Amino acid sequence: MPLRVRLIALIGLVLLVSLASGSVLVGWRAANSVRTELRAALDVGEKTIRNGIDEIGRADDAAGAARHLVATFNGNRHVRATLLDARDRPVATSELFISKQPVPGWFLDLIGGKPEVVRIQFPPMGDGGAAIVLQTDPVNEIGEVWASSRDAVLVLAGFAALTALLIGTVVGHALRPLESLSKAFDQIGKGNYHGNLPEHGPPELIRLANGFNDMTRRLATEAAQNRRLNERLLTLQSEERADLARDLHDEVGPLLFAVDMTAATIERLATNGRGTDIPAHVRSIQDAVGRMQRHVRLLLGRLRPVHAIGLAPAIDRLAAFWRGRNPEVDFNIAVSVDEDGLGDDLKETIYRVVQEGMSNAIRHGKPTRVDISVAPDDTGGIRIEVRDDGIGMVTDGMTGRDPGGLGLIGMRERVMAMAGSLKIQHGRDRRGLAIVAWLPCVDSLQSQNMDAPE
Repeated sequence: MPLRVRLIALIGLVLLVSLASGSVLVGWRAANSVRTELRAALDVGEKTIRNGIDEIGRADDAAGAARHLVATFNGNRHVRATLLDARDRPVATSELFISKQPVPGWFLDLIGGKPEVVRIQFPPMGDGGAAIVLQTDPVNEIGEVWASSRDAVLVLAGFAALTALLIGTVVGHALRPLESLSKAFDQIGKGNYHGNLPEHGPPELIRLANGFNDMTRRLATEAAQNRRLNERLLTLQSEERADLARDLHDEVGPLLFAVDMTAATIERLATNGRGTDIPAHVRSIQDAVGRMQRHVRLLLGRLRPVHAIGLAPAIDRLAAFWRGRNPEVDFNIAVSVDEDGLGDDLKETIYRVVQEGMSNAIRHGKPTRVDISVAPDDTGGIRIEVRDDGIGMVTDGMTGRDPGGLGLIGMRERVMAMAGSLKIQHGRDRRGLAIVAWLPCVDSLQSQNMDAPE
């Protein structure tokens, strides 16, 4: 059931309960009014009879006076008088005034109750009677309270209906923005983060719309960053495959070819009976195999997860890889963190920042020196620096490296995913490029008591 219908139904139920309670109260007051009025009429009638009996005793025609006393109740609206003889047979009865206003039978049964009876005995007077009985009749009084009670209940019912209509209109208008919110959430569920809610209506819904719009903007930003990061990961995978293929082709391939040629030479020397020359060629094969093993170990070090060999050894192997391909570059590495207190994800992020910084420096910076530093800082986090003395960043009117490249963007997003910060700035003496990253340790990340430095 929609929220609007549920709210209106709940309010309608409350109004119905209120109407029923009001109707019960009106009925109780009506019944109490009828009983009070009939009791008062019966008391007045009893006093009238007793006063009349005293006069009957002094009258010459006692029987006629008794009938006359009963006749005085003709047209009474609430009490009927009956003259009885000594054997309780009715001698004369007054005529009750009957209102023409119709009263429903259920209301008579609900309000009327049992009639009250008063019997007044006096000395027998032959056929003039011996007692007068007064009995209440609530029909006329109920007719009066029926009209007022009906009007009161109708007023209550009209008020409840008007209230329900007004509340339904107001609630429907107030909850209308929720329909837009529901449709917007449906679009988010389908991956569309570009929806925007109109910011109008009650203050609570305005705050809700503001929060929703902020959420969609952030989700759109995160989705765009995730797409860029995925693209960067695919690019890195392609570059890694190309590097491995190039290393295998340039390094391992020639060594395998040399081993194959040397083996063929050994076979030829053995066939020609020149066995004394074979040991030198065997040593050549052993040397080639050793070189291949060292190079394969370097490749395995690049492919093996950081937590399997440790952060410092992984960075050393990474530097050894680039040093082997660029012997003219001087690498200086300083890793002074306690790896036991770092999680695998944090160590992996540190390694990837250093890896991207080295790769960016070697491929685009043309440096002669690269300094790598991983150390704790005073804020309880870890500071990573990769500095080089290459061509530096792009400046006005001068060429250089673009700090907005995909590799650096991917590095920034990786650091942000760990609640860290990243700065790209000029190197020392405005030479080269410096990548400075800050990452929170596990404890500071859990406590959330420290912010990343600017």
